[in-house]
Amino acid sequence: MSVFRQLLTVSAIGVSTLPQRHGTSFVIVAGVACVVAVLVSMLSIAAGQTRMSLSGGGRDRAIIQPKAVTGESNSNLGQDQISIVLNAPGIARGPEGSPLADPEFQMGIMPPLGSFGDPLEIRGIGPTGIRIRDEFRIEAGRLFRPGVQELLIGVGASKVLGLGIGDKVLMPGGFWPIVGIFSNGGDASEGVFFADARTLLSATKRKGYASVIAKLASPESFDEMHDWIGRNPALALKSERVSDYFLRSGGRQLALLTRATYVIGVIMALGALFGATKIMYAAVRARTREIGTLRAVGFGGVAVAGSVLLEAMLLALIGAALGTLVAWLAFDGRVVYSGGVFRLHVSAPLLALGLAWGAAIALLGGVFPAIRAGRLEAATALRAV
Repeated sequence: MSVFRQLLTVSAIGVSTLPQRHGTSFVIVAGVACVVAVLVSMLSIAAGQTRMSLSGGGRDRAIIQPKAVTGESNSNLGQDQISIVLNAPGIARGPEGSPLADPEFQMGIMPPLGSFGDPLEIRGIGPTGIRIRDEFRIEAGRLFRPGVQELLIGVGASKVLGLGIGDKVLMPGGFWPIVGIFSNGGDASEGVFFADARTLLSATKRKGYASVIAKLASPESFDEMHDWIGRNPALALKSERVSDYFLRSGGRQLALLTRATYVIGVIMALGALFGATKIMYAAVRARTREIGTLRAVGFGGVAVAGSVLLEAMLLALIGAALGTLVAWLAFDGRVVYSGGVFRLHVSAPLLALGLAWGAAIALLGGVFPAIRAGRLEAATALRAV
């Protein structure tokens, strides 16, 4: 009988005895499931933020800001510079020939009473700001009116905050009513408020905008616009794709979160690994008579060792599959707040990572018990019973 057929036969015998060892088998499955569920669910935060940054046509839009600033919150762009930027090549134009670019700014406001304590973001946009966002949709209510103190709220912010049409938010100049709920292809703006930029500038007594958001004639037009702005001596500005801007601004937080997640995952995996090793050693001891009999009738050590390793892999993969399923059911698409409102995303690569993590635990935890089982001689094993 070939080694492969021996391996299949011994593995089938081992699997058939798993119900008799259901307690120890359950420990491996549950341990790996917990490790994988925690790992995948925590990484879904980073995946969700990355997906948010790349959604909503971010590569078709560019953000132009002063070179010296690191973000929109501390930026100030004068009208003279805005007028020059609007003439940059590479910016898309509407049917009437006007540039599809919108001077905008953002500011923080205190959250409603009873909500989380971090400031909420409100973004001042103009009429062109709606046009350059191709996936912008009013889900309920209507648009704010120019010159009127009214707000739109993103679907993510609405869900997390529990705010809807008719609710009022304390703003400079009093309470502003929410008149509409919008979606925008899943991008970061779904976690903020929109208001008329000029009305907001007047209420806050702010003199300048923070940036210009421009729709590109095509994704390839960015380089042309970027080079033109960089070479223009009248401008001290920089340009960046909106998607790259969001990834860069949240990159440090995402990197820290990812590192912390893997540290936690490794610590938990070590616990599961030691547990799996101990249990597989116990399984080998419980099957000593069986292994001795198999060796006596001609089954080789490689087949016996392989069957023990396959058993560990089977149990761990079942646990990993359960863990990834729990993470997907519990967290995929869930709206949360973590430096912004976004949806968790349990992606296919994360599911594959969970299965690979479980397989690695099984491989490392089962290899030494498998070697021990493979080295048992028939006479020794039968005498030990």
